[in-house]
Amino acid sequence: MKNNSKTILVTAITYLYIFLFIYAAVSKILDFEAFKIQLGQSPLLSAYASTIAVLIPTIEIVVALIMLLPRIRYIGLLLAFGLMVMFSSYIIIILNYSDFIPCSCGGILSEMNWEQHLFFNFIFVAMGGLGFILDTTEQYTARKQVSYLVVTGILTTILVIILYKCSENEMHRNNAFIRRYPHHPITALKGFPLPYNSYYIAGFHNGKVILGNATAPLHIVEFDTATQKTSIKRIEITTSKKHPFAAIQIKINSPFFYMVDGTIPIIYKGNIENWTTTEEIKPNRHFSLFEPITEDLFLIRQHKTNSNEYDLNILNKDLHYQSIGDKNVLQKNLDGIFDADGMLLYNIKLKKVIYTYYYRNEFITTDKNLNTIEINNTIDTLRQAPLEFAYMKKSQQKKLAKQPTTVNIYAATESKYLFIKSNRLGKYESENIAKQASIIDVYNIDNSTYEFSFYLYHYKNEEIKTFKIYNNLLVGLTSNHLIIGKLKPTYFKLNY
Repeated sequence: MKNNSKTILVTAITYLYIFLFIYAAVSKILDFEAFKIQLGQSPLLSAYASTIAVLIPTIEIVVALIMLLPRIRYIGLLLAFGLMVMFSSYIIIILNYSDFIPCSCGGILSEMNWEQHLFFNFIFVAMGGLGFILDTTEQYTARKQVSYLVVTGILTTILVIILYKCSENEMHRNNAFIRRYPHHPITALKGFPLPYNSYYIAGFHNGKVILGNATAPLHIVEFDTATQKTSIKRIEITTSKKHPFAAIQIKINSPFFYMVDGTIPIIYKGNIENWTTTEEIKPNRHFSLFEPITEDLFLIRQHKTNSNEYDLNILNKDLHYQSIGDKNVLQKNLDGIFDADGMLLYNIKLKKVIYTYYYRNEFITTDKNLNTIEINNTIDTLRQAPLEFAYMKKSQQKKLAKQPTTVNIYAATESKYLFIKSNRLGKYESENIAKQASIIDVYNIDNSTYEFSFYLYHYKNEEIKTFKIYNNLLVGLTSNHLIIGKLKPTYFKLNY
């Protein structure tokens, strides 16, 4: 009677395992691409996703077949025990040591969260251990049975830890184009309608988002993030207005605003409280990009004095706003103009200058004096997009013959993070996502590493083309809406 009960229990455990493994393996095989994408986005297995995607269902089927054979069923039960320990170790590392927690897997466990999934695994670990012991009581002593289980559990756990460490090293060392996605690192986006599609984000002041208007340069919109109310302001220029303005932009460095046009070149400075200019600054050279560092210290991008190539420079009140000698910050790959085009940012909390190239997988960081230059790579593998040039016959002006591949479309920075918008899909990413969202890659500026990525979903089918980060707020613009979301502290360690 006792032997019959033992046989029934072992048979029940065996068939539960067989059902679980066959079902899980078939589910993975039937939706293999989705399974591979999930592994590719795993914080533990990203670098080896292709290999592991094939190995896991294969091993599950092989172990299930072994358990069907009565003579070697105990081997199958031991292997099943080891697999479940391995899966449980994976979840424990994700929950306790990973920077973010990805979505749970599909199949039979799709409705479970990670804690429930772990509890489910522990039940099968206990069942596998019990099944192995009951099936080998006549072959092995109790001590030998326990030693087999302990050694199997330790080896499989060590294997998961090794995979985790190797995958992390591979991600950073080889720069493999594999993204990792946490589970909703920003809150649901809220949208607020705008009357025109010509607005841009000028800056942030006392909880208010400041919007400039490209077609009406003196027209300002203040959006209060607390009350969600807007107010319209107009800039008053008290100094000379007789300038042939061509490309005016408003920049905010609270409590000051700057109205700049590098084609003249001219910089108007004023106070945000009354939106009235108080100073007119006339640099000695034209510039194409402008970023305020302090009240009277500015970053600019302009042509080098001895060549027609871009470089970064500084305007300082102490030097009467005369740009100093060439710093040779930007690196030439092809022509020094189009290949060096990009976005200029200043991180006020780290006191670092950041320049993100449009057409190569690089961004540069320096101190505010443009010294101590560091060249960093993004996870994209395109070192330099091919550029084709054309020359206008009348003016001999050089232009791009066709639009090249843009590696880094847009960038923003806050605290220790750099946010880069990309539309280039990495490994294991579905092409459908590009129709629904923008991809934002997050980098840690402090240690020059890739952290993770997230989807910035379109709002009412409108792409969020530009965005800024202010403290924990993500502020973006679509064609017709101002978008507000919040960065979740689980994923972003912000100092504000």
